[in-house]
Amino acid sequence: MLKKLLLFFMGLFIIQFGVALFLELNLGSDPFTIFTQGMAGLLGITPGAANRLLTAIIFFIILMLDRKNIHIGTFLSILCVGVVLDWMLLIVAPFELSTYPLIIKISLFIVACIIIGIGVPILKCATLGVPPNDLVYFTVVDFLSKPYGKVRMITDILFAIVGIMLGGVIGIGTLLCIFLLGPIVEFFFPRIERFTETFLAEDAMEAV
Repeated sequence: MLKKLLLFFMGLFIIQFGVALFLELNLGSDPFTIFTQGMAGLLGITPGAANRLLTAIIFFIILMLDRKNIHIGTFLSILCVGVVLDWMLLIVAPFELSTYPLIIKISLFIVACIIIGIGVPILKCATLGVPPNDLVYFTVVDFLSKPYGKVRMITDILFAIVGIMLGGVIGIGTLLCIFLLGPIVEFFFPRIERFTETFLAEDAMEAV
């Protein structure tokens, strides 16, 4: 269990570091955030409140339809993501990434996509559960038996379209997220899965 928690929090910290880079580079929000921005405008609430509302709705829908992906890590994510993101922003903010030339910002944004693409498989392979937002992708993958990369790309396009229709604003970073994150996660998943299986198998052997 200790090694699972280690993997879980490693993945969580890696993902939130990538998200902090996204925010500081200021090239546009990810598709789910576009969706929450649109909902915020429609309901007349803050984007943060819209995010919490949508996350809660997603959580309860998945809880009713397919709860096998919901574990203690899902609840830990709800409690810890905001705190960890604040820490990561404190680390990244002094570099003032938004002031860099556009080509460097785009390059760093791609690096952030790769960072998140590594963090998501680590988090998932800990088998303790994933955040509610990511539950959407993994639930659809399980339901349709389709590759993660395609599922994430299509789902993100839908999030972005609905968000734009509701008044959300996209940027070049949004497009990079849509077309890069899914394939990058799919690329790293089997490679990280092999490592984590060995890592956790050693833990199981020690417990015998």
